[in-house]
Amino acid sequence: MNSISPSPSSSCPLCKARGDLFLKIPDPVYGQQFDVHQCSSCATCYTNPQPSPGLLSKIYSGEYWLRGEKTANRKSAAGLVQQFNRMRLAAMVNPLVRRLNPGDRILEVGCGSGQLAFYLKECGFDVEVTDVSQEILTEIANKCQIEGYCGDLGDILFNGQRYNAIIFNNVLEHLDAPDRNLQKACHLLVSGGLIFIEVPNIAGAQFRIFKHRWFPLQLPEHLFHFSPDSLQAICLRCGLQRVWLSTFSPRVSPAGYVASLFPALRPDSLRRSMSKPLLGLYLGLQLFFLPVAFFESLVGMGSAVRVMYRKLDER
Repeated sequence: MNSISPSPSSSCPLCKARGDLFLKIPDPVYGQQFDVHQCSSCATCYTNPQPSPGLLSKIYSGEYWLRGEKTANRKSAAGLVQQFNRMRLAAMVNPLVRRLNPGDRILEVGCGSGQLAFYLKECGFDVEVTDVSQEILTEIANKCQIEGYCGDLGDILFNGQRYNAIIFNNVLEHLDAPDRNLQKACHLLVSGGLIFIEVPNIAGAQFRIFKHRWFPLQLPEHLFHFSPDSLQAICLRCGLQRVWLSTFSPRVSPAGYVASLFPALRPDSLRRSMSKPLLGLYLGLQLFFLPVAFFESLVGMGSAVRVMYRKLDER
C-alpha cells in the first residue's frame, strides 16, 4: 500500500525555513511518495520527506557501483564501460588537476568504485578517500594502496591532516548535511586549498524539459537538488570563494539525455545486464547528445554544476 502523499509545505533541512512544493512526483518510489520542495529562504531544493536510513541502505546495497570483483565474468563489456568512464572522469577533473602540482594531497569524499582516485594517483598525487562502505575501502586499499576513512566526513578524525584539494564528485546531493560536510572540508584544506564539486543542476534545461522524468533527479537517494545559486550560498557561508564554474559535465550532461529518454539505458539497468548491444547503444547515444549538452552549457543552462572553490583563510 502506498504511503500518504507528503504535505505541500515542509521545513528546510538546512536552514529550517519554510519549504514549499517545487515538483510533484506522480508515482511512488519504493512504495513511498516523494516530492521535491524548495526552501523559501536559502532556495535549496530537497527531497520531501527525507528517506529513512533503512531505505537508503537498501538502495546502496548490491551493485550500486560497477566494481572490479563484480565484473570478473564480464571482462569485455565491463572493460569498455570502465575505459569510457575513465575518459569522462579525466575530462571532468581536468580543471582541478591543472591547478595542482604533483605530490599535492587530495581527499575524495564518497569515492564509490574508486576509479577517480586511481586516476588521480596515476597523475602523481597523494590521494586519500572516504566512503561509508568499509568493503569498498578495503578493496581500493588492496588494489591501489590508497588509504581510506570509513564514515561521514563530519564524523571522521583526520589527526591534523591537511589537503591541497578535496573532491565531491556527484556526492553532495547524497548527503543529509551538505553544509556541515563543506564546513568540515574547508577546515581540512590548507590555506588557498581548493574544493571541486560536481552535482546535477536543477536549474538547467534538461530538468525543465523532463521534469520528474529527468534521470539525475534520482529520488529518493538524492536528498538535495542544487542550482549554481543555491550551492553558491552554502559555500559562501563556509568561507569559500568561487574561482571556476561550468554547467557542462562530461559524465552527467550527455548521459542525462540518454537515461531520461530511454529508461532501459539507465546505469542501474546496464550494471545488471551488461548487455553488449545496450552498452554500445548507451555509449553511442551519449556521443550523439554531446553537442546538444555542450550547447546548453554555453547559455548557462547545462545539466550539471561543475564548480571549484578556494579557501580564503583559516576557519
